[in-house]
Amino acid sequence: MNSIQSILALSLPVIFTGIFAMYFKLNQSFFKLVLAFSAAYLFSTTIMHLLPEAYQLHEGVHVTDFKMVGLFIVVGFSAQLLMENLSGGLEHGHSHHHSDTCKKHFPYGIIIGLLIHSFLEGLPVYQGDSGHSNHQLIFGLVIHNIPISFLFVALLKEHNVKWLNIIFFLVLFSIMAPLGFLFSYLVHTFQFMKVMHYQYIADSLVIGIFLFISTAILFETGDEHKYSPSKIISMLLGIVLAFILS
Repeated sequence: MNSIQSILALSLPVIFTGIFAMYFKLNQSFFKLVLAFSAAYLFSTTIMHLLPEAYQLHEGVHVTDFKMVGLFIVVGFSAQLLMENLSGGLEHGHSHHHSDTCKKHFPYGIIIGLLIHSFLEGLPVYQGDSGHSNHQLIFGLVIHNIPISFLFVALLKEHNVKWLNIIFFLVLFSIMAPLGFLFSYLVHTFQFMKVMHYQYIADSLVIGIFLFISTAILFETGDEHKYSPSKIISMLLGIVLAFILS
């Protein structure tokens, strides 16, 4: 994928899904299957693709850098934990039920947390060593953002946000991952810092975020930690697809 294709792939599904969510309600059973599939795909892609690349030996990388990879994975995991205080877990499928009083307050915290989360996810999409995009990661972000877009629009509708404002925030959400992609592109192009170090930092942060998100979804989509056959099949499909694409 070239840069334009990557940006479109990251943004358009969010916009189309959000617009669809403005007029249709989401089937909860199907929604949980999509979440289970996306979580299994993200977790498997992280373990089979992103994690080995983050630890891959490169010329000039010192052994102590491997310890730093682990550190930034923990930082990414912890950062997502902190962002939960803002977003309330919208990134991993938490729907929000509000009282009438709560609905009168605009959900700034949730929006800010979601935008930061999306920006960070876009950082490792651009692969500076090859000049191409990480298509496995792009596909993972697409299936990850589809249910989030539904919940995001539903949240704004619950707060009686005008439809023009909903479109504005939807577009804003849709461009955050592309902005992360463009930020990485600029770092690689103009070498604001050691590109090699930047790449493993970006990869490691997102690995930590994905580990948090995917495990949270997998635990929460089970009813009393029991999984229906359809959810198990959805998760297996996500694992198989991640293996094929990786």
